[in-house]
Amino acid sequence: MNKKLIMFVSLFLLIVLSACSNDEESAQTDTDDGKKHLLLWHYYTGSQDALNQIIEDYNQSQDDIEVKAEYVPFDEMNRQLSVGTAGDTLPDVVIADTVNNASMASMGILSDITEQVEKWGKTDQLLKGPLNSAVYQDKYYGLPLTTNALGLFYNKKLLEEAGIEAPPKTWEELEQVAAALTTDEVKGFGLSATRSEEATFQVYPFIYSAGGDYQHLDSPEVEEAFNFLKGMMDKGYMSKDIITATQDNLSRKFMEGDLAMMINGPWMIDQIAAKEDLEFGITKIPKDEQYVSVTGGDNIAITKDGDVDAAWDFVSWLFEPGQNERFAKETGYYPTRADVLDQAEYWQTEQYFKDFVPIMEEAVARGPSADWPNVSEAIQISLQEVLTGTKPTAESLKDAAEKVEELESEEE
Repeated sequence: MNKKLIMFVSLFLLIVLSACSNDEESAQTDTDDGKKHLLLWHYYTGSQDALNQIIEDYNQSQDDIEVKAEYVPFDEMNRQLSVGTAGDTLPDVVIADTVNNASMASMGILSDITEQVEKWGKTDQLLKGPLNSAVYQDKYYGLPLTTNALGLFYNKKLLEEAGIEAPPKTWEELEQVAAALTTDEVKGFGLSATRSEEATFQVYPFIYSAGGDYQHLDSPEVEEAFNFLKGMMDKGYMSKDIITATQDNLSRKFMEGDLAMMINGPWMIDQIAAKEDLEFGITKIPKDEQYVSVTGGDNIAITKDGDVDAAWDFVSWLFEPGQNERFAKETGYYPTRADVLDQAEYWQTEQYFKDFVPIMEEAVARGPSADWPNVSEAIQISLQEVLTGTKPTAESLKDAAEKVEELESEEE
């Protein structure tokens, strides 16, 4: 081996060892200053400064623990956690999408904190839908840190011009109003049916409202929900481009006046409200059998390698009423404590945001399932097959149900 090659190999090994050393150091919780040092992973972008300030306030509130936040891109979080599990380089605490909580628990990434949660004794103050997303096999593997849900946005001016006095409350009324609002330039109604979690998020309220769920996709209830949406598209009340439309796409069309009603969430309120000449309202998603929405947001959990006692001190601090209110407000979500949501002035008085409070109280979790990403994919595929007419509804849902049943049996 020549000298240049030896030097290259040596330098390469030095870089690898250095990287490994840095990873190992980042995973340590004890340092020479006598404090417990905790590493927290998150994917916040616009609210990253707010998160860092909240963490700094916690660090200054006591002398024994110091938390440091590290940003991980949203679409990289699951992969990084898997890599961290294999290499023993997990953070102590992770903030992640609610829908991934059960999956992470099933993969052994998270610590069972049931003992801490039950001793804490505050779960009765948390919204049931978000709380259920943190439960796997009757054990707590996290807590719901922030939450949001979906509602019906409607253009007040377009409804008034069509002589409609109030937004629709039922599927039948939704179809009637959408028909009245549809013109050559405007579609009456829209939701996201793109091949992503957004589609599952948006269609699930219709599945639940009809009395269905992901474990019985081939039921008459789910077939009714899918056929209702297909009928709306076939009659021209929904644009065919919802197959590729994201929630952002819907929001832009709504702001431009090309879409009269849409399913969307409170994270769009500031953007839509900035359109000065647009008068809009927000209400519950029209129902079949019952009003229902589904939760989004984030859970906070302690990893299997985390210092549970120290991390729990930080986590429980975040769930004190004042902190729960502040965290939600400063990061653009809703609080997960029902008492805070009901009493905090901001969510009771702020225009538009207050309209989501009764929606939040009826929202339920997607799943939860340890294999939700694959379950969600089965729903997405079926929805697109039905809307595009690729397969008959019953056949498509039967295939989706068999896929989910296969996934559930593998989990057992």
